[in-house]
Amino acid sequence: MSYQQAFFSKLKECYLGVRIEGERGLFKQSGFTNLLHIKQKYFENIRDYLEKEELGHLDYSKLYDFFSTYLNETGTPFFYETPIYKNIYARVYSNSKDVSLFYKTQNLYYVKSDTIYKPLTLKDEKEIYSFHFLTDDFIQNADNNKNKIIFYLQSIEDNELNIKVINDKNLNLVKVFKQNSSEFSEDFLKALKKNEIIIKEEELKSIFKSYKKQNEIDFFIHKNAKAFLKEQFDLWFCRYVLDGVTQWNEVRIKSLNKVKKIAHTLIDKIATFEDELKALWLKPKFAKKTHFVFSLDVIKTHAKESETLLKELFKDSNFKKQIKEWQDLKLVEEGFKLEDIKNYAFLPLDTKYLSEKNVYKLLSAFENLDAVLNGELVKADNFQALNSLLPKYQNKVDLIYIDPPYNTGNDGFIYTDKFNQSSWLSMMNNRLELAKEFLKDKGSIFISIDDNEQARLKILCDEVFGEENFISNVIWEKKFSPQNDAKYFSDNHDFIVSYAKNKEFWQPNLLIRTDEANARYKNPDNDPRGVWTSGDMSVKRMTEKDIYEITLPSGRKILPPQGRSWILSKEKFEKYLKDNRIYFNGGDSVPRIKRFLSEVKDGITPLTIWKHKEVGHNQDAAKEILALFDDKLFDTPKPEKLLKRICEIASSEESIVLDFFAGSGTTLATAQKLGRKWLGIEMGEHFYKVILPRLKKVIGGFESGISKECEYKGGGAFSYYELESYEEALRECEYKLDENHIIDYKKSRKLIKTLQKGENITLDMSGYEADFDPFLTLSNLYGWKIKKLYLDEKGVKTCEFENGEIVSLNTLDLIKLEKLKTLIWWE
Repeated sequence: MSYQQAFFSKLKECYLGVRIEGERGLFKQSGFTNLLHIKQKYFENIRDYLEKEELGHLDYSKLYDFFSTYLNETGTPFFYETPIYKNIYARVYSNSKDVSLFYKTQNLYYVKSDTIYKPLTLKDEKEIYSFHFLTDDFIQNADNNKNKIIFYLQSIEDNELNIKVINDKNLNLVKVFKQNSSEFSEDFLKALKKNEIIIKEEELKSIFKSYKKQNEIDFFIHKNAKAFLKEQFDLWFCRYVLDGVTQWNEVRIKSLNKVKKIAHTLIDKIATFEDELKALWLKPKFAKKTHFVFSLDVIKTHAKESETLLKELFKDSNFKKQIKEWQDLKLVEEGFKLEDIKNYAFLPLDTKYLSEKNVYKLLSAFENLDAVLNGELVKADNFQALNSLLPKYQNKVDLIYIDPPYNTGNDGFIYTDKFNQSSWLSMMNNRLELAKEFLKDKGSIFISIDDNEQARLKILCDEVFGEENFISNVIWEKKFSPQNDAKYFSDNHDFIVSYAKNKEFWQPNLLIRTDEANARYKNPDNDPRGVWTSGDMSVKRMTEKDIYEITLPSGRKILPPQGRSWILSKEKFEKYLKDNRIYFNGGDSVPRIKRFLSEVKDGITPLTIWKHKEVGHNQDAAKEILALFDDKLFDTPKPEKLLKRICEIASSEESIVLDFFAGSGTTLATAQKLGRKWLGIEMGEHFYKVILPRLKKVIGGFESGISKECEYKGGGAFSYYELESYEEALRECEYKLDENHIIDYKKSRKLIKTLQKGENITLDMSGYEADFDPFLTLSNLYGWKIKKLYLDEKGVKTCEFENGEIVSLNTLDLIKLEKLKTLIWWE
């Protein structure tokens, strides 16, 4: 093999990284496998260029040294392999501040972390037992979700354990772990005991954890690959020339110039492909699979001729499925009959159970559809959702609350060990930068986090929101009893970090005074102004004019304690004394100032320590989920009382509350009960299993959480839909190298109607209308509110927006509606 071929082979290895050839059964056709195929084809273009060039062995070796430093296993350029001997430099200086947070993936878009599960054999520490992990039937995820894998015990024979790794939940084999838990199942432990497999549980867990860590891959996209690689190459090249070149003859200078030319050309080619991916990542995404949920009282109150309309809807051929859902949600009895519906005011009606004709009959009955809706629930990667919905919600959100993955390794959000904290920071930074744009100037964000990432999150938020906009780092008592089996300290709290978008405009709402707070006020001297409490007369400062002698009723004379002065001037003290506002507690005690309940603020300023008695704890949250679903469907929910406290501090009725790590839907449920508007984003499988049914139960009047406390009986309406994912967009791409593009979006040819003379270019949704929703897509693109959805006189789906714009399915004009082009072409 020549030096050129060796370099090409090594470059291919670090640029293409993940192998997909020969991995039969591991992958179904997905966006990422399609991307890898496209990259392989594109690399042929790089090889064609390299074959025309010739360098010496040393130069090829040095070039490989450079590119292998900056290309990870998926070919993304960043600080990948940076041991100290390589003397890598990073641009961290700034004129505006003297402290900056640096992390290796700082200038990247975090896309996802995934694991390519392959067959593997692991042994215990004493090498007595062999664990064979079998992946014959495992199918790699085809979307941006985390792999949900299940381990089954297939067989045990002669200290050889065969563990089946699969996605299917219904195999007739022994499950290794309990459902939604990291604890081993009883059946698995019994099987080990029966076969005399003697191994400690901790070691056993370590074996499974080691298996999960194999072949982990982080997918990134660089924000400015060309500038980054060229800057790094110039630094590297300067060091190479100064340290490694001793002969400055004409031949050597020509060789160095050729090295630079080849490197710059390779950088251009790699960066051009990366920029293409960035454009695809940042393009707005289509809305699809849109449905609406209305409680019956909302239809009766806001829809025209509602009684007649409801009778027609009840006759829909699919309505039996709606009744079945009400029964499954336990909103009606098993023996429920349609004639009983008059006894239920708030039953949630989902338009997915209606025929298309009846859906539009219902939607067109509202004078202003968007005004009726309380919230919007979106299934999507949260970066894609924030990026696509920004025009609709920019500067309109009062409060953001998120409960992101804590990066503990046990939260289902696993990053590669090599860039664990760096990947987490990139993921958070990308999303926080977008989220900031959603906030009003007087808006704020509250973020739940634990000790694992709290310090780094605080520094990151200082960068995104500005340290001058930091509000507080609240301590929430999440557990009320000590954890005596803890190795070091019993972990009893989490943090809630909060920032204002602009602290000059942000003001917290006072909390309602509690009976406990009012009980601190007494009236031992029967003061006619009512109950009072007392405060310290001294203050920790030395102000000479406020250091004076006070004579107590007992005759004893005192000065303020050492190092302190009185809080009142001498003149003001005399005035307070005359007005009976000074209390001496028996006549010989240090004076205190009386503060009357009748004169204090109407509420209480929020404290930075929140006790579980006030805002709930983890067990409360678990009980709320259990009450809703009779099962522990979610591992780490937050109690509704906690979210009630946050909403009361940072929002008011009709405020918009956003949660883009919606999890189990606690924020959305709480916002609904408190009369807020809300936007929830979640991409996990619990979108349909937990959040959607929970919100239906909420508006259906199911009593749970804070319902009784805030006197919420039910009622409301919301939409829910999905967004086209980055994965889906990748799946629709193909390799097409020309002077303008590398990747072509196949849908662009399918979606554009045949051009006819004198006609505009329009989108043809005929093949996609079952899934894609062009009207909601337009609403997201332009920020237009949907006033009415209806079928026109020809039966064509039509939308009237609040601004008076009317668009039908066959008039999606790409010239007039220019932003639609960004969905299928990108710059």
